[in-house]
Amino acid sequence: MPSTQISKAIPNAQISYAAASITATYTLAGYISDACIWANIVSTLDQPVQISFDGSVDHIAVPAGSTVPVSIPIDFKSNYSFLSAIAVYVKEIGNPTSGSLYISSFTAQLV
Repeated sequence: MPSTQISKAIPNAQISYAAASITATYTLAGYISDACIWANIVSTLDQPVQISFDGSVDHIAVPAGSTVPVSIPIDFKSNYSFLSAIAVYVKEIGNPTSGSLYISSFTAQLV
């Protein structure tokens, strides 16, 4: 018989990365310090960017969001999975000159 585990969501520190910091090659934007069950990427950048979790392989393309901010929710928990503590890298697809990229995430703690 399966057991039910109750957990509470704990927010991780938000990663903010300004357009001026984004280049043609991957640069470290920040770290998701704990295992992540849910993440949300919001872009107010004027050009699209690419996200990588290892600094070399393209993982998520994020469209420009300067007119209407783009929000990309990623729910690992509903798929019974999680993203391990990991570094987040960003590089340009276009050439962003304004706006920022924001990555919020949550970890779970058993109650």
